[in-house]
Amino acid sequence: MSRITVASSAGFCFGVKRAVSLLEERRASGARICTLGEIIHNRVFTQRLEQKGIFSVTKEDITSLPEDTEILIRSHGVPKHVYEEIISTGRTVIDATCPFVKKIHGIVSENSENRFTLVIGSATHPEVEGICSYAKSGYAVAATAEEIGVLPAGTLAVVQTTHSVAQWERCKAVIKEKCPDALIFDTVCTVTSQRQSELKELAAQSDLTVVVGDKSSSNSRKLFETAGLYGEAIFINTAAELDVYGKNFFTSRNKIAITAGASTPGDILQEVIKQMTDTINENLSFQEMLDQSFRTLTTGERVTGTVLAVSPAEVKVDLGTKHTGILPYDEITSESGMDLTKEFHVGDSVEVVCIKFSDVEGTVILSKKSLDADKQWAEVAAACENGETLTGTVKEIVRGGCIVMYKNVRVFVPASQTGIAKDQPLDELKGQTVSFRVIEIGDQKGKKRAVGSIKVVARAERKKAIEDFYASLEAGQKFTGTVRSLADFGAFVNIGPVDGLVHITELSWGRLKAPSELLNVGDPIEVYIKSVNPEKKRISLGYKTEENNPWKIFPEQYNVGDVVDAKVVSVLEFGAFAEIIPGVDGLIHISQIAAKPVANPASVLKVGDTVTAKITAIEPERTRVSLSIRALLAEEEAPAAEEAVEAANEEAAE
Repeated sequence: MSRITVASSAGFCFGVKRAVSLLEERRASGARICTLGEIIHNRVFTQRLEQKGIFSVTKEDITSLPEDTEILIRSHGVPKHVYEEIISTGRTVIDATCPFVKKIHGIVSENSENRFTLVIGSATHPEVEGICSYAKSGYAVAATAEEIGVLPAGTLAVVQTTHSVAQWERCKAVIKEKCPDALIFDTVCTVTSQRQSELKELAAQSDLTVVVGDKSSSNSRKLFETAGLYGEAIFINTAAELDVYGKNFFTSRNKIAITAGASTPGDILQEVIKQMTDTINENLSFQEMLDQSFRTLTTGERVTGTVLAVSPAEVKVDLGTKHTGILPYDEITSESGMDLTKEFHVGDSVEVVCIKFSDVEGTVILSKKSLDADKQWAEVAAACENGETLTGTVKEIVRGGCIVMYKNVRVFVPASQTGIAKDQPLDELKGQTVSFRVIEIGDQKGKKRAVGSIKVVARAERKKAIEDFYASLEAGQKFTGTVRSLADFGAFVNIGPVDGLVHITELSWGRLKAPSELLNVGDPIEVYIKSVNPEKKRISLGYKTEENNPWKIFPEQYNVGDVVDAKVVSVLEFGAFAEIIPGVDGLIHISQIAAKPVANPASVLKVGDTVTAKITAIEPERTRVSLSIRALLAEEEAPAAEEAVEAANEEAAE
């Protein structure tokens, strides 16, 4: 009787899931999209995409595509220059490069300025080609420890994310021997490491290991090589390839393990599992099938069952044994409100772990939550390594901070990392959905522990918002802002995520001693962009405009010969300036101050005096106005002189 065990880590890895998810989202939105190279190393999956009109292209093909075609960069990433060339075409680019791969790009870019770079991996693999493009001082690629040549002092060493962990350990030993001061980064993907570790254990306990994956997949090939070290193994791509081996090949093995590479779609894996299960059961005698139905499971054992029935409180699962599996609501999720009848359907396969047996009732209590928690913890660990932002709900306010739930993983956020002011209560956060980053993971008294920060995400989002805002600014753009603060030299006005300065000379066409003469903190104000310096994060704003320019208003309201009341604003040796309207001053020349010449204008006029004067000249192009007090005095004296003459004539007649 054969027994099949499926590796819990089999199938798409985090990076591939992310790339496929991005592709499906864009396709669902109606976008025309192509992938730069095959999105995963699996021809069956690629053919399915082609049937949906999603084709892989080369860099050279891009310029011949319709202009609205979006380009998706697969999880392997691309060389730096290729990415820059695609961006330069102006097309929309969906960068689905795996965060683990992106991290290696950053490591090499930041540390290779004066270091030789050694990349452990396959020289022709797209991921390795991309990594090498970030090396600044020369590089070499080696697939095995034997291929490592002479290493310069201070060599930087990284490894392909899907490389064999055992091979990487041997390479590290050689690197340290040849270059004691080498800077070594363990960049094998944690999922890859987990997958290979689990496979070693399964393969060692099994009579046969079936590896499902495309032959062109580096990850799948390494799984096959690893399985072969511990026993017999076969490598297939689809369920149809099982027929080559015949039924007896499988039924003659007592324990069979199944795993799948990171590029293997889940439905292909399920087809293999189903066909192998059907093949084994078809060859069982009645007694063997009866025996199998009474086979014993153990506490903690992982098993894949089939959903028999679903109710709002639990899911019944057929495990192929004498026990009926019961999957209670609280062993599925910690959240309330989930509708089990929508999440599970009769006939679905479900992976669970056995936690409690009842031989009297013939049942076994199952848990899906604990398995999901392991996978979710792996996501949290990956997010910590690559700096990815996660979203969760603030579940509790606890001493020193709060608990954010990411799916079923508890993440502690210290009060100092919440973004709430010191000594202020955190209660307002409870129940909120927040974005956060995992800044630390570890074990505390045997329990996994994750520490997160809400504040660091808020800072990053604000920084990006500010950068995007600066990039969008152009001279002349208008904003309705709010006066944030006042200084002697101007007013700081908030526009969007930043403040800009309206210099005091830009506030009014007239004279201001201080901005507070015109504005108060909190006032709304219409401003426009005069200039921007993104490097120094400075924005110069304007407030006065040609529409309110007094030199446009004045010539329309005043003419030469008009008599006006003006306020003296300055007294100089050659005369005095008097304000007619705000922003327009007229000059009263020393010769026009009085009927008789004066030696010093200050002896007659002082700042603040209001005088009546006649406009004798207006020069808008030179923004000049001439005033005369004397002209009015002469006009007053003329009638008096005429009266004196008439009186003299009358006396002579008498």
